[in-house]
Amino acid sequence: MYYKYPISDVHIHAFNRAFADETLDMVRELGYAKFVMLSGASIFPEFMGNNILCAAIKLKSSGRGYAFAALHYPEEGISGPEEMLAQAARYHELGFDGIKMMDGKPNMRLRIGVPLNDPAYDPLFSFMESVDLPLLYHVNDPVEFWTWDLMPQWAKKMGKEVFYGDGRYPSKQQIEDEALGILDKHPRLRVIFPHFFFTAVNRERTRRIFDAYPNVSYDLTPGWEMFESFAQDYEGWRQFFIDYSHRILFGTDTISDHWRETVSCLRRVLETAEEFTAFEEHCRGLALDGDVLKNIYQHNFDRYLPNPPRTMSLAGLRAYGQSLYPRAAALRRCSPEKAAANITEALAALEL
Repeated sequence: MYYKYPISDVHIHAFNRAFADETLDMVRELGYAKFVMLSGASIFPEFMGNNILCAAIKLKSSGRGYAFAALHYPEEGISGPEEMLAQAARYHELGFDGIKMMDGKPNMRLRIGVPLNDPAYDPLFSFMESVDLPLLYHVNDPVEFWTWDLMPQWAKKMGKEVFYGDGRYPSKQQIEDEALGILDKHPRLRVIFPHFFFTAVNRERTRRIFDAYPNVSYDLTPGWEMFESFAQDYEGWRQFFIDYSHRILFGTDTISDHWRETVSCLRRVLETAEEFTAFEEHCRGLALDGDVLKNIYQHNFDRYLPNPPRTMSLAGLRAYGQSLYPRAAALRRCSPEKAAANITEALAALEL
């Protein structure tokens, strides 16, 4: 793809060895300057080796890749404060560049059973402040997911596990308030909220969040519903992007079977004035100028991430991987065999 400016992607996932190889091929084809691999080990216990796999991709990326580790939790609830702190300290020692958390995703918030700003998290977040370790924190999902009739067809096909309006889940507003409550206690914590924090339905609310919390940034990883919101309040959102271009990062959530279409549509939204449909949603390009695009595509990434990426300990990663097997064996709701196989596959990917 042709780029007028260097592009860096702050939001990529890969959950098996094949996806890892495809990710590196994708990054080469797209010509990314830099990219971040985000672990999903916390939300999917059977992908217990995902921290290691993300590290392996980083190590094979010729200096362009970064890796954010995820915490390991019990199958229900969260770990104790000391264990969460110890995990984060170990990831920092191993050379991970940040932490990826999924605790604010409504189905995981239901599973852990405590508010996002619970005191149990305080030692973890205080440590991250002290070493300036950034956090990419998935909080909420589209507001439509609390009302079945408003959900897009692709979400309905996933079934009731992504419908949050049955009375079991906290409200979208409660989860959002809990996440902001973290920042009230930890104002130096540098947080990227992906998917535009699912606040694109309310531009003034988004502006207030940015003004109140100067260490918060958003990434543009779709849900496409946010781009429909931008189109419905076009001039207001276009000016928002101009005013806050230093707080918005490019992200895609790839790899997927439609990554070329995803990246193409994202670029059309940012670079052109075209109107088009992307994944059931109506989009209108914001036609942003060069300085704004440079911030979103590259400069903000460089402000958040170390340059070059932090050096990783290969021996330490191997030892950490071996330490996961007893945790995998203790699984009861998820498959211990699948978790152990995932660890083994990830450790094999480390061997350059």
